Amino acid sequence: MSTNILANDLQDLAAKIHIHVPERLETGYLEMLKSGVEAMEKVLDMDDFIPVPDTEHFPRLDIIRPKENENPYNAWATKATVQTTDERLRTSGLLAGKRVVLKDNICLADVPCEFGTDVFSDWVPKTDATVVTRVLEAGGIIIGKATCENFCAYGVSNTAAHGPVGNPYDKTRTSGGSSSGCGVLVSIGEADMAIGGDQGGSIRIPASHVGIVGLKPTFGLVPYTGIISNEISVDHAGPMTRDVMSNAELLHIIAGVDGIDDRQIAGTPFPGSVPDYPALLSAAQKARTMLTVNVSPSQTTDTFGTTRKLRIGILKEGESIINMDPRVAACVRTATERYTELGAEVVEVSVPEHSLGLLLGRVHRFTTSNNLLGRTSGTRQLYLTDLTEKMLPWDQEKFEKLFSISAVFLLQGLYADEHFPQLHGKTHNLIRKLKFAYDKAFKEVDVLVMPTLPWVAKPLLPRDAPVTDHFKDSFGLTGNTQPFNLTGHPALSIPCGMLPPPEGPESLRLPVGLQLVGPYHGELTLYKAALAWSDRYNWKEL
Repeated sequence: MSTNILANDLQDLAAKIHIHVPERLETGYLEMLKSGVEAMEKVLDMDDFIPVPDTEHFPRLDIIRPKENENPYNAWATKATVQTTDERLRTSGLLAGKRVVLKDNICLADVPCEFGTDVFSDWVPKTDATVVTRVLEAGGIIIGKATCENFCAYGVSNTAAHGPVGNPYDKTRTSGGSSSGCGVLVSIGEADMAIGGDQGGSIRIPASHVGIVGLKPTFGLVPYTGIISNEISVDHAGPMTRDVMSNAELLHIIAGVDGIDDRQIAGTPFPGSVPDYPALLSAAQKARTMLTVNVSPSQTTDTFGTTRKLRIGILKEGESIINMDPRVAACVRTATERYTELGAEVVEVSVPEHSLGLLLGRVHRFTTSNNLLGRTSGTRQLYLTDLTEKMLPWDQEKFEKLFSISAVFLLQGLYADEHFPQLHGKTHNLIRKLKFAYDKAFKEVDVLVMPTLPWVAKPLLPRDAPVTDHFKDSFGLTGNTQPFNLTGHPALSIPCGMLPPPEGPESLRLPVGLQLVGPYHGELTLYKAALAWSDRYNWKEL
């Protein structure tokens, strides 16, 4: 191929950045270009290197796409059965007997991965995600892949190529996205646990809409190895369960450095050092210390070991994000104020920068469309190159199969690349400013609380509705979730009450989510606060 590169090809390349190679330099530059292309071709001809899954001890069985009558909410993408052949682990592993479903952007070798799209339709991963291996080694049973939204790019459950995912409380309404199928399968009891993915709220949105517990962990706490990436700087994987303790059990298993994903930043524990969240929660329950905090000598003149009440801060700006239903804000505030009955201190906190999170998240999406173009950042992680080959190059047929929002993201990103080359870097600088603002708030309180979402589940629009209708219908949905994908703080959604939709009927009751946010690696504090509340109150009766 490289021998066919001519001088006009060289000039065509240069013209892409609006320059011309001087004629006196053409010969030398052309020779070096050919040399570089030859090196590229040699690497492309090599066999790729990926972790080889242990399918002997973890065989893949009963792989099927369920029939429509077996999949009433369209929450299943593919059913399968994968578990250890070791009888000891099957009966005594930490996840023994637990049925775990995976969002359909998580690699499970030999099982199809649809990614919610029909841009490609025949991709079968060759490797297992790290989280898959950890679940299997703990005795868990992986029961298949749950439908996810198209390219995991939307928070409403009407974009998957195989149809919408209905809400268990009203099938005509959104179950939230993009981990839509995960939320539904856990909610209706077909799975005990799910591993979702969260790039702008995609664990917490469905958790809020279907009334389950969903955690977006601290950035990097759970390795993203073997999971399709939307954008490496905001990708998170985390547990979705019906209750807090189960959530803690799954996080304990899947968290920790894996030696491949270099998004696991300083402070991320190795697997053997991950806190035993379930044991610590059980101990706090027994000792009745769920809502207390140890005070260090630097914070008091008293002796070491003094405790104080947990300080919970109602985030003022979180109640007034765009398009907030005031009934939702009131429901969450009432639920939060109940913490005083449990022994915590509740105060109001202001972080003015919070209101910029939605804007920064939106622009960040524009400036990171490189993933849709197959471009990578150079970080040292596992790259799913066979998937890239399926997706690229873009052509008219593939483009028209994209969900409209994803297609517009691609165009917006191309525009940003060409016209605002400084925008990506500036956006990240402002995200750091946002992180520092939350960090400052955590010097005053232990937990921030706000509504997970600004409204209860809405009716689903048709997938082929005009793109502007989809945009208007969902605008503001991630106002309280997306900021913490940008900053990396852990955020947990729990159900705290039920409300009828504003348009009625009054008899239809839909879940409301309360979001607890903590400092980096503050998952245990979030779990303790969530468990203390859910142990005392029945959210379906509030």
